[in-house]
Amino acid sequence: MSVISLTDAKAFLDVIHDFDDSKLQLLLDASEDEAAKFLNVESLIEWTELPFSIFIGVLLMMQANYQASPDDIPKLRAAAETKLMPYRVEMGV
Repeated sequence: MSVISLTDAKAFLDVIHDFDDSKLQLLLDASEDEAAKFLNVESLIEWTELPFSIFIGVLLMMQANYQASPDDIPKLRAAAETKLMPYRVEMGV
């Protein structure tokens, strides 16, 4: 189950139809899972209120997988990591 609603994800992606909802939900779940792994947390559910930077980072990952050109994928993923980086835990020094 996603922390971010499919409705919010579709609004971010400017998707107004519903024929891709199953695919979008899968991509949203996968993006949240990937973000949690990057942040070194069990799940994004750990936050009572998801910080906006994490919210945007997850949606940028989703956008990279759903509607980006091959040239834009690395740019969107780098932007997502930039948004997520301040929230990483136990990185070591």
